[in-house]
Amino acid sequence: MEIKINVKEILERADIKRIREFILDDVIIADNYDGTYQERIDRDSEEIIYALEKLSKENTEKNHPDETMQDFKIALFAYRDVFTEIGMKIGARLLYQLLHEND
Repeated sequence: MEIKINVKEILERADIKRIREFILDDVIIADNYDGTYQERIDRDSEEIIYALEKLSKENTEKNHPDETMQDFKIALFAYRDVFTEIGMKIGARLLYQLLHEND
């Protein structure tokens, strides 16, 4: 029995967004990736931005709306920084593995 390897199909399925989803969520969901990075962030951030703006307006005696948004940005940047560093380490490990494995 001969096993056929379809390299074209393998490369087509090697989509960074699907790999990211599998690594982070242990699932692959069909094509929900329309748009650029900025468009995806804007689309998926609308509700939380609205909620934060509403919350900050309701708490004007405690916080200025800009302070609430600033607090949110600080927390968000912490997540961004941590996951970017983890992603860079993963990329380096994958590159090391690719360069040092026998074909």
